[in-house]
Amino acid sequence: MIKNTFFVLFLLCLSCSSDDIIHSEKTNFYKMYKNLFVKEQGAANSNISKKEISHDRKWLSKFKQPIILLSSIDGSSKATLVALGNYKNKLTWVSSDGISVSFEDGILIATRGYSQDLMESEHGNIKSLLNIMSKSRNKTYRYLNGQNQYEELKFSCSISVKKNMISKILDLKLKTTELTEICESENSSHTNLYYLLPGTEIILKSKQWISQTNGYILCYNYYAFQNNLF
Repeated sequence: MIKNTFFVLFLLCLSCSSDDIIHSEKTNFYKMYKNLFVKEQGAANSNISKKEISHDRKWLSKFKQPIILLSSIDGSSKATLVALGNYKNKLTWVSSDGISVSFEDGILIATRGYSQDLMESEHGNIKSLLNIMSKSRNKTYRYLNGQNQYEELKFSCSISVKKNMISKILDLKLKTTELTEICESENSSHTNLYYLLPGTEIILKSKQWISQTNGYILCYNYYAFQNNLF
């Protein structure tokens, strides 16, 4: 009973700070959406998967605090996470079962609660990636080994861009800019995908790699669509 009461109080605290997070992150960008809706699929490229998460704006309106959705690649495992904190563009989100993920400007920087957590990471200038200014970058991922010591994976990454990609998010179809990040280290490689609102640094959804054990997660940044904007 005490545990349940504590959890309810925890969610109430989160909801009190929700409006600040929504307004501080997205207020200046909302008007950009209205010209990006795709009513009918035309000649633009399409990246819509048959396994897209099927949620709509009515479902989203039930949440009173900012949320994101995480999913496994095959869609068999899903979790809704609420905002826990925001510090210098680093947002941490937590699920009801204790999974937490942290992002810097939409780029995954740490996880907790997975079998092989990304303990921390170094990304250099993330802005240059999101501004499509760089065709390559380096990053470092850190994990704990069986001796509770850090092990590092140093990646060299190449970046490519595709514009006017049609992305389905909730019950909307939007034109997005697709960033493909192909990363290689001595013993590992992965390919991350980021779908940005054109002309901004806002990542609407992404496929990002956690670790060799846990592989990829799909992240849907639904908080960009909250506050009764559509």
